Amino acid sequence: MPNLPLGIPSDLDKYFFNRKKELIKLNTFISGFKQNVANQILITGRRGVGKSFLLMKFRMELPENVLSAYVDLSKIHGMQKGRITEEKVMHGLFEEMLGSLENKDPLRKIYKLKDSLLKKLSAKNYDFKAAGNLLGIPIPQVDDDYEKLSSLVMEFPQKVVDDNRENIDGFVIILDEFQLIGEFENPEAFFWLIRSYTQHQDNVTYIFTGSTSATSEIVEKINGAQGAFGGRMIQFPVEPFNEKDTYDYLKEMISEIKFTPEGLKRFYKCTNGYPSYINSFCNTMSEGRTYDSEMVIETFYGKLDQIAVMWVFIWATLSDYEKEIIEILTETEALSWNDLLSKVNYSNKTLLKYTNRLKNKGILSHTNKKYAIEDIMLRSWLKYRKENDGYYPP
Repeated sequence: MPNLPLGIPSDLDKYFFNRKKELIKLNTFISGFKQNVANQILITGRRGVGKSFLLMKFRMELPENVLSAYVDLSKIHGMQKGRITEEKVMHGLFEEMLGSLENKDPLRKIYKLKDSLLKKLSAKNYDFKAAGNLLGIPIPQVDDDYEKLSSLVMEFPQKVVDDNRENIDGFVIILDEFQLIGEFENPEAFFWLIRSYTQHQDNVTYIFTGSTSATSEIVEKINGAQGAFGGRMIQFPVEPFNEKDTYDYLKEMISEIKFTPEGLKRFYKCTNGYPSYINSFCNTMSEGRTYDSEMVIETFYGKLDQIAVMWVFIWATLSDYEKEIIEILTETEALSWNDLLSKVNYSNKTLLKYTNRLKNKGILSHTNKKYAIEDIMLRSWLKYRKENDGYYPP
């Protein structure tokens, strides 16, 4: 049985496919560090399209004189049981920034302070005087002062570059699953905070990437006309593979699985060219068989729990309110706010809270004043479970 990766593989080069143009774009966008020019970047795309894989490859190939920090906001969100806060994100950012200094000789002395600094952060003790001066940055001297903590974290990467010009040209900071910032009490304020620092920093590039469409509300809040960056961010989507790309990927990565022409077309229709679904679907197939359209459909529905495994795990993390909203939209395709409100037994305020959460998680879309499930695989899995079990997954 084939064994394609379902997450980020340790051997990135082995499975990297068809994202060379995007990689060239990213490298071009950070090429201005030597001239003290830093771009801010926004990458969008639906869950499973390969954004994180692309960024891991990008990080791996960064020049030695460019530092990088990667923060997965979904991990912070999960560890905090859905109660993600600005303070926790700042903690995560600072930890990753410090970690990036480990293998840089001139900066190793700062890295050695990492554990003591993070311990103080965890205790909400922001008095770092005992740990020494951090590159001359004003440091917090009172307990639980978010303003001073954020100032320390946001000034840190540029100061690292300024104090090490002979060895360091720039600092790239990646915030993955950034749409979860929508869970903050005031996400706009967080975006404006970052904007206020980046407009004065010539060697720090932030890359925001998330499982959301290019026209979502969270994108408007960060890069819309009235958003913090006001359209100044370089924005581009990562798209699924087209049919030809999908066929080429199958031929290169897993040539032992054979298809008829009709079977290939059906396979593409089932996966829509999303690498995560292509991999999980292939992992349910057998070598030595030639899959026609009928066999592809039979395998798809027979192994749907395995193919949609990403959604099986995500479903288990959702609240009962969130599941109910998704179930309603599974039955009705798309609904206006009033129609959706008429189908639930809770208040306007409660519905707004949970529809916003689902949008922030990249599960719901809101276009043309109607709510709908963003991902066809999630809809297919839920419909199949309801038809076969008589009820939706608990």
